Amino acid sequence: MDEHRSATTHSPEISDSEGMIEAMGTPVDEGLAPRILTRPEHKLSRKDLSQEAIKVLYRLHRSGYSAYLVGGSVRDLLLGGRPKDFDIATNARPQEIRRLFRNSRVIGRRFRLVHVFFKGEIIEVATFRASPEPPETPDDWEEAEEEAAEEEAVADPPRPHIVEDVYGTPAEDARRRDFTINALFYNIADFSIIDHVGGIEDLERGIIRTIGDPDERFVEDPVRMMRALEYAARLGFEIDPQTAEAIDRQKALISEASTPRLTYELLECLRSGQATAIHKAWWKAGVFTRAYQDLPLDTDESVRVLEMVDAGVVAGRKFSDPSLIGGFFLPRFLVLAEEETDEKGRVNNVRLLDRLREMLEPAAASMHLSNQTVHLIHQGLFAVTKMRCAPERGHQVLKLARQGYFPVAWEFFVFAAAVGYITPEVHQSWKRALRKVGKQELTDQQRESAQERPRPHRRRRPRRRPR
Repeated sequence: MDEHRSATTHSPEISDSEGMIEAMGTPVDEGLAPRILTRPEHKLSRKDLSQEAIKVLYRLHRSGYSAYLVGGSVRDLLLGGRPKDFDIATNARPQEIRRLFRNSRVIGRRFRLVHVFFKGEIIEVATFRASPEPPETPDDWEEAEEEAAEEEAVADPPRPHIVEDVYGTPAEDARRRDFTINALFYNIADFSIIDHVGGIEDLERGIIRTIGDPDERFVEDPVRMMRALEYAARLGFEIDPQTAEAIDRQKALISEASTPRLTYELLECLRSGQATAIHKAWWKAGVFTRAYQDLPLDTDESVRVLEMVDAGVVAGRKFSDPSLIGGFFLPRFLVLAEEETDEKGRVNNVRLLDRLREMLEPAAASMHLSNQTVHLIHQGLFAVTKMRCAPERGHQVLKLARQGYFPVAWEFFVFAAAVGYITPEVHQSWKRALRKVGKQELTDQQRESAQERPRPHRRRRPRRRPR
């Protein structure tokens, strides 16, 4: 419990913010005592946390361990938002956490984490660590989950391939994180906010700043450059000049980043409700074309599709992965469809399908898209050509609506109507026809059926952004 006591010791008085701003320069002064905001000095309240997160925090605390809410959840709560995830850091080791929560699973390859499962929510619990290595992807977690389960089944399991010194103190755990605003801790023991890196000042001033030397942090994990630009766009913050200059110097490293992580970041961007602003920031900084070299997104029509995705997300709609990724290809596909249509309106289907396949193949390979995702994008886009005219027969509508790819095709159809490829009259005709056959409203269940189906030999868990 020594770690817990040292982490909650109040820092000396800091007049205004001068001392803190000086100390939080780059790199962070590791000798600086943490700044503590007591409960009356901040607006984060337990009632803003999910009940599941509260349960995990209190069980750890009452079992004698440190228990902090950490990362983006603290940032978002202090900004008055609602976090998507609630992550927790503790001095308990993974197997100790596992013993406290029967509804949990140890995951991770380089560094073991614990996912505590509740109905509709996963709470991620990690031991304080000192290692600055980039986070693993959900695919890494899934593979390691099987290994951890096998180890638990052995009476005297072999020691996991983890170096002991990756575990650290709360201060080390804060300093190995990416940006100062993501390194704030909420201590369930006394409801204080603990700041080891100047994150409170940066949060108040609206600044995105790396912890430590920005060049070194971006070399460690190039995806951090995209995250910096994303946070600035999503939160309306400014990027610290040193951090911005480092992005410009190191942006070529993006092309060397892990493909699964880049694809994951893209999908998270598209589901954020602010994809248009984030894409603009990525494009302007020169990282989008390096991260997604085979995605066409350089036209006004493409930006319009992003705006429609944002509007849908804000309204509560759930888009499948094929719909989101396929939206990038829709404007170019519509050009191909026009080129393969003769003056009588007949489409050369064979030629169009060949050109569509040629267009999708580079991205499918470079982004490691599954065959199922590519199939749904391929069939969904091609189906739009069958919907350019008002339907003549109910049988035609019903036959198409029964296809497994139809939810994706309908998303593309709506996007195509927004960019002018489908006329408003045809759009309304299809809506009326679908209403007649009982398929006009695409339910969440139908949309989810268009998601990539899990491979049978793996037990997949809901994906979460690595922290």
